[in-house]
Amino acid sequence: MALKRVIVAAAMLVALGTSAPAAEPQDNLIQQIKDRGTLRVCEASYPPYNVKNPATGVWEGLDIDLVKEIAAALGVKVEDVDSSFSTLIPSLQTHKCDMSAAATYVTPGRAEQVLFTTSYAGDSKTAFVPQGSTAKTYADIDKAGTVIAVRAGTAEETYAKKFFKNAQIKSLTSDATQVHLLEVGAGRADAAFAGYVGSLIFLKNNPNIKVRPLGDQPLDQSAFAFMVPLGEYHFQQYLDVVLASLERSGKLKEITEKWISVPR
Repeated sequence: MALKRVIVAAAMLVALGTSAPAAEPQDNLIQQIKDRGTLRVCEASYPPYNVKNPATGVWEGLDIDLVKEIAAALGVKVEDVDSSFSTLIPSLQTHKCDMSAAATYVTPGRAEQVLFTTSYAGDSKTAFVPQGSTAKTYADIDKAGTVIAVRAGTAEETYAKKFFKNAQIKSLTSDATQVHLLEVGAGRADAAFAGYVGSLIFLKNNPNIKVRPLGDQPLDQSAFAFMVPLGEYHFQQYLDVVLASLERSGKLKEITEKWISVPR
């Protein structure tokens, strides 16, 4: 009897033209990008991976060159979307960009919110202090009254807040390149906690900023990877395939050596 009622109810729905709503297509970002003709890429400044040329307003760097290879494989143009590390994930979640090409550490917290590609590079973290500072160890700066600048939304910010028990962590929200190092150079902070290699390169290229690495052992060696929105597994796989192809061909090494020469 129950089965008969179900059959009758189904027949009535058909007669009334009622049907379940069509499901929204999922995991189709590649097709959207091709239909649009552009790959929208979120950028946040971290030399030598992502640097906005002040003279031209054009993004340059290791990650920018990798994105050009990805766009060429897709047969589309690149549309850069200016972001900061604190807005990268929200921009992906609200579909303002298709991928983040900032030099972003792979962390469990971020992996809850986005998908990561395979890693293509990495860096460690350390403190930077004024050139005239007597500090040599993390203990020297982890004291009450010491201000350590970090960029908001970065893995360095998260790590610093756990690692330093006594110093004040000063989070900065800015699109400026290496704003935390500039804060130390201007005397508004006693130290900065930052990516090691990228900061060394930035300071080498800007010798007027009188800041040096602390000298203690760099911390938390971590991988960099691109980020894509949750659920876009096809696009994630596509990027992994392109990055693997660039590695096999030697192009990844060529691009890396073009941009990274670690100063001693």
